[in-house]
Amino acid sequence: MTVRDAGLADDRWKKYFDADEIEEILENTTTTMIVSGDYPVHVRLWAQAGAAPSVVIGSSLLGYGLEQARWQLPFFRSGFNVVQFDFPGIGQSGGPRGGCTVEDWIRAWDDATAFAHARFGSPLYGMGVAEDGLTCYYANANKPSMQAMSVHVLYEHGDPDAQSYQGPPPLVGIAALALSVGRRVRPSSTIPLRQVMRYRDVFEEPGDDELSTALTEDPLALKHFELNMAASMMASRRPQVAFEDCRTPMQVIASENNKLFPYRMVKRSYERLGGPKELITLAGKGMWGLSREFNEMYCAHVIRWFKANGAATPR
Repeated sequence: MTVRDAGLADDRWKKYFDADEIEEILENTTTTMIVSGDYPVHVRLWAQAGAAPSVVIGSSLLGYGLEQARWQLPFFRSGFNVVQFDFPGIGQSGGPRGGCTVEDWIRAWDDATAFAHARFGSPLYGMGVAEDGLTCYYANANKPSMQAMSVHVLYEHGDPDAQSYQGPPPLVGIAALALSVGRRVRPSSTIPLRQVMRYRDVFEEPGDDELSTALTEDPLALKHFELNMAASMMASRRPQVAFEDCRTPMQVIASENNKLFPYRMVKRSYERLGGPKELITLAGKGMWGLSREFNEMYCAHVIRWFKANGAATPR
């Protein structure tokens, strides 16, 4: 008997995809679970029939792995194994909804990378598009098993530009202080997502309105931040490997008109990288797009970079 994949019994997820994408997901993915710290972490696997390079992909905060399969499919089609995991507190993983921290996400990257290496061996590659990409760097820079990485956002936690979307620096500083105090007193108190950011400032491609509306109605999508999570994202935290000391080949794909993570900040961080690197500027683009065209365009840059750094695929 064929057992269909976890989470697929509910048809809600199908509205994010075209018919052929739905079929590919049904036919080629399986799921499992790993433990990271105190939390079960949901993992989706796309496994090639033979030996192949593998890419590890974390979920971004606003959605979850199944909903974000459009930036997993191109890698599988190109001959990569894909190991995708939902952050603790996000999507199909365990943990308080919107209540886990940057430390939890970095640990999840470590555990997912270790799982991917045990399951598929070398070479491994890492890819992320927002906080998932930033914590990919924090966890994996100079890690011997990580052949190369590609991120959409790069900065040090605590960089004032990273919070410029929330207002001028004095206001952000007051908010950060209030969050730090609130985290100690009532860490599980929540802030509605709509008070922190607007979907229209994240998903700006033509046709994104319909899919972003579906995301707002999706019970697995992020609806609020706990103070514990919000404070951890605003706190200053230097990466274990300074950008200047990074020797892992790094690709940064930066959107020129990103409202949440300003291009100037991402480019400034890119320029500090000390190892092999490549900057791709998405001219005129906002933070992200939900369309098939945007996702396939974006992933084509990443796949080319990984292949230039040792990813020999059968396709």
